[in-house]
Amino acid sequence: MKLLCVGDIHLGRQPSRIPPAVDEALGIANLSPAAAWRRTVDYAVEQDMDAVLLAGDVVEQEDDFYEAYRDLRAGVERLTEAGIRVLGVAGNHDVQVLPRLAESLPAFELLGAGGQWETRDLHREDGERLRVAGWSFPDARVTTSPLEGDFPKATDCPTVGLLHCDRDQSRSPHAPVRSRDLEAAPVEAWLLGHIHRPDSLAAPRPMGYLGSLTGMDPGEPGRHGPWCLEVNPDGHLAIEQIPLAPLYWHTLEIAVDALQEAADIHRRVTEALEALHAELETWNHGPAAVGCRLRFTGRSDQRHALERSLHADDPRTTPQDFGGRLYFVHDWRLDALPAVDLEELAAGSDPAALLARKLQLLQGPDTAARRELLDQAREPLTQVIHDPRYRALAPDTPDDEVIARQLEAAALHALDRLLLQREHES
Repeated sequence: MKLLCVGDIHLGRQPSRIPPAVDEALGIANLSPAAAWRRTVDYAVEQDMDAVLLAGDVVEQEDDFYEAYRDLRAGVERLTEAGIRVLGVAGNHDVQVLPRLAESLPAFELLGAGGQWETRDLHREDGERLRVAGWSFPDARVTTSPLEGDFPKATDCPTVGLLHCDRDQSRSPHAPVRSRDLEAAPVEAWLLGHIHRPDSLAAPRPMGYLGSLTGMDPGEPGRHGPWCLEVNPDGHLAIEQIPLAPLYWHTLEIAVDALQEAADIHRRVTEALEALHAELETWNHGPAAVGCRLRFTGRSDQRHALERSLHADDPRTTPQDFGGRLYFVHDWRLDALPAVDLEELAAGSDPAALLARKLQLLQGPDTAARRELLDQAREPLTQVIHDPRYRALAPDTPDDEVIARQLEAAALHALDRLLLQREHES
């Protein structure tokens, strides 16, 4: 038996941070939750799924009733015409509108209306059977755990729990549940809605958040899409995320070390985008658009020139097309640190020179001066480690190499701050 499990869709919402050039080329509607829902329906029909399960927040808000009704109805009708059942629960966003939609769409099976657990059985012609247990929000605010109610008893067939909730957040107004209560429930899998970042669901007992169907902004990076849950005749489960989201958000770290010319940074950007495109091409269903945050890292003696080059030819201005997929940069930041020539710095007499000489000692051979430096740091560092607040993190007395690494990291951090300040003042 194959189920396609869908997290928060939020029909009626539109993605943000989409550049006008991308909107003009693709249309923002084609990157929306509605577009992700259409892709999901197409996939379910193509793969001959037995059912589609919706884990709440199908609709963004009650004001979106008419738009959501149109999109949801078109999908539900296509699925049911293909013999695929559609079951779902209401979340905190659609506590009013989803029951109304269910009344208008008899083919859509709402589980657990009014905050009462409810089960439905799925059957296949070969005799395979699966039970789905669901609970829906009765009000927008629910401060008690749904698992404190009468949860369905164990049965002789596999059971999947479908729930919109806030896990391990005891003061949440959005149906707080404890992980241990989820684990104790008589189900073979928990499919959760509410948190937009998907968990790493895995067999033999998947238990966690499905994530939003598509990332709506840079705060929802990574793979998004429904999950295909297969229940084998022996009761064993297999689960796999299907990256159907039309919009993908990603952070690219681009090293600027060894750049000969500042203008070469744009070549590095293109190369990084090409490598990302090659990775996404391995997906069976890739996004239509990819929004990238660029972080330029490493060390360089051309930081000013790099910044000028990035401002003069801003990578945010023009999307790049690779194989019909649009890549756009919505943000960039130069995190590269100044290049450090310890020998040259150590020849001076300012605070940076003092730090450079200390670093040379730490990075050099075992000498009396190096041992003296380590001994000076040993007692204060040991006091910190033995503080009750940190004892569990590092219970042992630090050896010479641990102290050296700590001092080196602190000295480099301070040196970077001094050199950056020197740059800004020049």
